[in-house]
Formats: sequence, C-alpha cells, structure tokens
Amino acid sequence: MGQRIPPDWDDIFLEAALEPANWLGALDRMASHTGSSHGQLIGVGGARERPFNIVTNFGPDMIAKAQSNDWYGETTNFRIAVSNQHVAKGHYDPILHEAHYDAAIETLESRDYVDWCEEIGIPFGCQTNLVIDNFGIVGLATLRNRGDGRTTDDQRGIFAQAAAAARRAVRLQEKLEGQQAQLLAGAFDAISVTAFILDARGNLLAHTLAAEALLQAGTVRQVGSSIDAGGAPHTLRALIQALIAEEGAQHGRTMLATGDAASSLMIEGFRLPERDWSLGKRPHAILVVNPPQRDRAGVTPFLSTLYRLSPAEADIALRLFEGKTRAQISDERGVTAETLRGQIKQIYQKCGVDGEAALMRLLAPIFA
Repeated sequence: MGQRIPPDWDDIFLEAALEPANWLGALDRMASHTGSSHGQLIGVGGARERPFNIVTNFGPDMIAKAQSNDWYGETTNFRIAVSNQHVAKGHYDPILHEAHYDAAIETLESRDYVDWCEEIGIPFGCQTNLVIDNFGIVGLATLRNRGDGRTTDDQRGIFAQAAAAARRAVRLQEKLEGQQAQLLAGAFDAISVTAFILDARGNLLAHTLAAEALLQAGTVRQVGSSIDAGGAPHTLRALIQALIAEEGAQHGRTMLATGDAASSLMIEGFRLPERDWSLGKRPHAILVVNPPQRDRAGVTPFLSTLYRLSPAEADIALRLFEGKTRAQISDERGVTAETLRGQIKQIYQKCGVDGEAALMRLLAPIFA
C-alpha cells in the first residue's frame, strides 16, 4: 500500500478564508487526518463582535449547553485553563494536549465540564491559539473520544502543520473582513454619499469624507470607537443600539439635532445581511445621512419595531399623522369607531404619549 499523501493545508484553509462556508470542510479534513472525531475553530474575546464556536460532527445543542452552563472559564474548563496558563507565561501558541489537560483538571473548582466531555465523548484532543490580539483569541483544536484515544506525536505533528496554515487563513480572513468597511466607504465616497459603517457592537469601522465633515462640525460626536448625536425621536446611539440588538431592527431613522431647522438632517440605519459567522471584523450596519425626503414607504414596520406597535396600530398612526379624521380611518380600515378608539388608546400607551398632539410631535421627525 502506498504512503498516504499529506494534504496541502494552505490550499484547504485559504479556500475557507475566501469562502467561510468551507471552514467546516477544512476542519473535518484536519480531524480525519489526525484520527479525531471532531475539528474545532473557536473565537472568544471582549472586543469580538460575536464569539463563535464551530465544531464538526457536533450538534448545536451541545455547543449551546456549554454556553448555558458558563463552561468557558478557566476554573471550570480545562481547555481554557491550560491556554490561559501558557499565555500568562508568554507562550502564546504551543500545541497543548492530554498531558496538559490532566494537570489542569486537578486544579478545577468543578468537574461538571469534565464529566460532560466524558459523557458526549470529547475527553481528549489537542489545541493551539491561532490569533491573540486586542480583539480576542481564535483557537484551533481537535476533540477526541476514548475510541480515538489520546493524540500521538505523529498526530500532533499533523495538527501543527494544519494549524500553521489555519493561522495564515484566519489572518487573511480578518484582513478581508476589515477591508470591507473601507471598500464600502470608498464606494459611497464615489457617489457622494454621507455614510458611517459600523461593526456588530456598534463601533465605527469606517466613514466617508462627507461624514468626516459632520464629525469635524460636532454634529456627530466620536468618543473612542463609538459615535453619538442628539436627535428625535431618539439619539443616534439609541438608533445604533436598535440595529445591533440580537433581534433588532433591520432599518431605522432619526432626525439629527443640527441646531438649525433649515438644515435638518435625517440619518437612516440599515442592518446588513448576516452570514452564519464571521471572525468579528465584518461590517454589520450602515448609517446614511440625507436631508429629509418625506418618504412614507416602509415606515409602518419601523414603527412596529420601535414602539412595538402592531401592524394595524402602525398604519393608524401613519394615517393620523397624514391628517385623516377618525371617521376616514374607520372607513378606510373597515372597523367601528369604538374599535378604532381602543386601537388609538393602545398607540398612546405604547408610544408613551398622552394624546394626539403629543403623538404628532413624536412622529414628526420620523416622517420628515
């Protein structure tokens, strides 16, 4: 039988960097060539837009259980413990394996994670850090059951080769994700659009030259990596929070407080399409600044998201703002006057206003 030809790990992992959907396949090949049941890529860190944990041949409920039990601390998770111990000593990317795990397990405050690993069949394996920076940690690992056995020297050698290629791939993908914001800003500059590009934490990734003018004028304030501005019906920061919330708005808008009614500006936020995961530097939302355009399309879903109005209530609010009488609204919607009164009362309660005049003042910036 001929000798098994080693794979080209650079080809395998760089292909994943260019098309992230291929990471599962790359991890699966790494697991296969090291005799492991699972391959893992994990990203954690306070500045990372979203922690991610990709594991081959692993159900999402298994990952969710580890998260729900808070098993990502060094006092409960032997894999985290050995990584932190070596980083603290200035060893940022060694290949760690079962011998290290054995020592760490003796120091844990709880054996819950250890027992769970035994229960689902991942007590063994090896790991290394691919990236450690002020953005967080990206780690690579194999997870093994007792049938796979402990890793051998040869298997760890194959893993080290794969890890070197995976490290280059992760760095490439991070660069590509980081450049997306600059490319978007350049595209908006070319068509003279005032725009801010944000990550999934609402931090500023890039902005156009026209947006820089707003920052210089103080219309929009930048503090660190965050931006804010006074506005109505909410501040710019509140609009951003609505866009980045887990089940947040896909679109929103508010009127910027410019101090000059004649030069009022509307800022609209758009949540970008999501993909299953990213390394954390991909643009998440775009804010576009324009003069008021009196656009009514798409406003009722926005009101539903903003004030939790039902579709019917949002439609009634729009009709009231347009100056229609209650009799007209009742007729157009095919409801009785009593039903309409009840719906308008609900609108007042949800919007936190005490009457129609206050509701009109609340809605005016949205419909400007």
